[in-house]
Amino acid sequence: MSTLTISDRLQRWLDDALPGRGPFGLTRLSGGNSNETLLLSDSEGSFVLRRPPADAIDPSAHSMEREFRIMSALNDQAVPSPEAIGVGIDENGGQFLVMEAVDGYPLTDHLPEGVDPDLAAAGIGPALIDALAKLHMVDWQAAGLSDFGRPEGFLERQVPRWSKQYERIKVRDLPRFHQLGEWLEANRPPEQPPAIMHGDFHLDNTLIRFDGDVRVTAIIDWEMSTIGDPLFDLGISLAFWGPDRPRQMAMPKVQGVSRLPFTPSRRELAELYTEKTGRSTEHIDWYMAIAFWKLAAIVEGAYAQYTQGLLDSEYAVQLENDVPALLEEAAGFAGLD
Repeated sequence: MSTLTISDRLQRWLDDALPGRGPFGLTRLSGGNSNETLLLSDSEGSFVLRRPPADAIDPSAHSMEREFRIMSALNDQAVPSPEAIGVGIDENGGQFLVMEAVDGYPLTDHLPEGVDPDLAAAGIGPALIDALAKLHMVDWQAAGLSDFGRPEGFLERQVPRWSKQYERIKVRDLPRFHQLGEWLEANRPPEQPPAIMHGDFHLDNTLIRFDGDVRVTAIIDWEMSTIGDPLFDLGISLAFWGPDRPRQMAMPKVQGVSRLPFTPSRRELAELYTEKTGRSTEHIDWYMAIAFWKLAAIVEGAYAQYTQGLLDSEYAVQLENDVPALLEEAAGFAGLD
């Protein structure tokens, strides 16, 4: 982890927001593909600081005020979410968000050292669904989020919105994108009763503990949250889930641990979600298809920046193949040849 300098402006904000704490050290936890995540530490403990990256892929994904608001609304709920401390303005005029640091592991394609793989295989999926169900069961209006999104017509807006996003940043022709857009419109399911949506719900955006059982200690990275159709969250988590994926899968590190032997199937997790929420998953293939189609539209923006010399990272390089692979997997969910 690289050590960074705390600016005078950030120091003054910390003095006001966290009186009696410090002096703090600031280290980078990750560069991030969306918002940047840093660790603030002193002798008493740690906090997490989030701020937008220098190069934004999607401007709608970088509102610290929005992330602060949803986390604050969830502080008194059963949902595992970090406590939000506050939002400030840095020396460059950009927002940052400070929250409590929560103990847990962000899982990708390997388990923490010493974790029993059989315990993990059996427990990670149900723990993920339990946390998601708790989120979707929150009374969002009573939580003060009546104006947090536009749930009316949510499904109807999705294909036009993300088609426009793709056309805006288009640097190559992806015929599957248009084919899938037409299929998604023609097969759009009935509207679900709205709920709080995380917007990018999968293992990478949770923290997991293995203390006798497996549990989610925090859902993190709330920048895409809104009020809408909650099956979008289930769709993306199940699309990335399990061994039933093609050999040339997209983004293989995401939820890679779900390919351990004896993990619950997608269907088993969908049934568990229905059991906990009462919501039907009859159209889950459509939700998995639109999850990967939408993700392709978003991350193609990073690939466009890479081709223009504005972004240079291994993540961006891999998008040359990952975006078409996302679309192929989405076509599989849709049953397209």
